[in-house]
Amino acid sequence: MSENVASFYLMVVVAMSDHELHDREAIEIKEIANKYKIDFDPYEAAFEIKSHYKNDFNKACDYYMSVIQNTDLQKDTIEFIKNVIYSDKKIRDSEMEILEKCRKKWGYEEV
Repeated sequence: MSENVASFYLMVVVAMSDHELHDREAIEIKEIANKYKIDFDPYEAAFEIKSHYKNDFNKACDYYMSVIQNTDLQKDTIEFIKNVIYSDKKIRDSEMEILEKCRKKWGYEEV
């Protein structure tokens, strides 16, 4: 899996962390993908994540974070995750926990 694709899967994990991929979150992820000319279906990714990881979002998060090694992409991914979190106007603790986990693992002081 490429780092770019892992970044999008990580966004889907954040969106699913409340056990549901909301339409506004999926639209935000799709818009980010379109901006970078990446063909990505968040619903298909959500199905794959759920099939492979069940509801173990921490394990999924750890895997996708480990794939993303490029520091510029890590920084961009954090920004993308913020956009996904804010897209449905409901900030959930589970989403913020993953954002914080990424920030700490990748060494970013501010989120």
